Amino acid sequence: MNRPFKITAGMLFAAVTFLVAGELISGTAPEFVAMMAGTIFCIAITFNLLGGFKTISGIGFTGFALCTIVISQFAKVLFFEAADKNLEAPYLTIKVYLVFYFCMMVGIFVYGRLRINLLKPMEPESPAQIGMQYTLSLVVGLVASGLFAYYEAASVSGGQTTEGHGAGVALSGLLLFSLVLAVVARIRETDGEHSFGIKVFIPWMAMVAFALLRTSRSSFLLPSIIYLATCHTSGYRFRKRHYLVGIVGLILFVAFISPFEIYARANIDAGDLNGQIAGTINLIRTGPSWEVMRQLSGGGAQTGSREEYYDRPGTFVLSRISAIREDSNMINATSTGFHYGFTPLKVDALYFVPHFLYKDKPQGDSAGYLGRVTGVNPDAVENGEVVITAIGDSYGAFGWMGVVVVGGLVFPFCFVLYESLFDIRKPWGVVALSSIAYNFSEVSMGGMLQFLTRTPISLIALSYLVGGLMGMIPVRGDQRVELSEESASEP
Repeated sequence: MNRPFKITAGMLFAAVTFLVAGELISGTAPEFVAMMAGTIFCIAITFNLLGGFKTISGIGFTGFALCTIVISQFAKVLFFEAADKNLEAPYLTIKVYLVFYFCMMVGIFVYGRLRINLLKPMEPESPAQIGMQYTLSLVVGLVASGLFAYYEAASVSGGQTTEGHGAGVALSGLLLFSLVLAVVARIRETDGEHSFGIKVFIPWMAMVAFALLRTSRSSFLLPSIIYLATCHTSGYRFRKRHYLVGIVGLILFVAFISPFEIYARANIDAGDLNGQIAGTINLIRTGPSWEVMRQLSGGGAQTGSREEYYDRPGTFVLSRISAIREDSNMINATSTGFHYGFTPLKVDALYFVPHFLYKDKPQGDSAGYLGRVTGVNPDAVENGEVVITAIGDSYGAFGWMGVVVVGGLVFPFCFVLYESLFDIRKPWGVVALSSIAYNFSEVSMGGMLQFLTRTPISLIALSYLVGGLMGMIPVRGDQRVELSEESASEP
């Protein structure tokens, strides 16, 4: 993996010129356009400072920037819609964005290359260890994911979180690890000719099946994200057929799978795991209501939702990855002087504590609280899936001081931590990268707390658990290999 894909000056000026001209022609206020252009400049410079697509932090930052502002601004130009429309307090919102990304750029420039000497994960060192760790991780990961699905279904129907649920959460990450190991092994065994095989298919399909039971669209995409991340870090070069399959898969996800998952949430009994399995199988066998599916995939203007950023029908999924709309709800709601401080952070901190340490822990994170502050969630809704990123959350909690501190200190420190702990060229580094790529695009301050504590600790603990067990097993003909070697190339 030699290419960081950094943004050149020519690319940056061409993109900004396109956005500025397009938004002005679409009727966007000039002051909004100027702030937007400054924000894009800060994002591009920060991306290059982080090392582009060659680092965990560069990829994580890319996902965050894309889902907060970059995708939405290009989409607004292509739809010929004013970018400041459908935003509450649009000028204040884009100003907060500009300050946040400017502070992050300065923070990365000042101490982004700092590295801390910390305990690193135990990586497999030989082909034999890769094979054994794959088998162990797959078996334990499948059992743990089953436990998680069982207790998650029970908690939805009113049950309390138990130690079994916590064990499922902690060990289900091994299923991700088995997928990474399978892709790495497949690439090396075929000298870069292939990246997908039966050993890859088994954990990939298992994760897709559990996502269907949970009716989670993001979890449905996770195994594919892990597969792509592993190929990228292993130097595997995709062929034209891979890009074709990817485009077809994306179209199917947007047009069918995403509305199907939303439809399934209202039509599958979530009382227990058996009910979820039976309901999912029956729904697939009998087929959903295509009229309802069509309405769900339409979304957009006819919904009248405060979560929609676009006027054009059929943009429901696009609004889901345009977080500036929901950030604007929070920024506007707290612009009069009310700031909620550490309240949601306390909820998230207690929520992350294992159940055996705190039996009266909250049953949900702070999403419901934040949704009620913005007015998107009614007071009767205890929890919800309202997306507020760290930009809107930092302003809502502490005002401008929060924007400066979170953007200029917390985010850069998170990047330094992950670059210090994980090597993107090695299996556990890919698992960490997948966690970043999966969750970081919409991360709130509570999510940052998890990325700074629970996620790295759990990944390192799992690596020593698996590595320690494998170290006790004698292996004949064990040869040490460097997993960071460039391994795959187009013939």
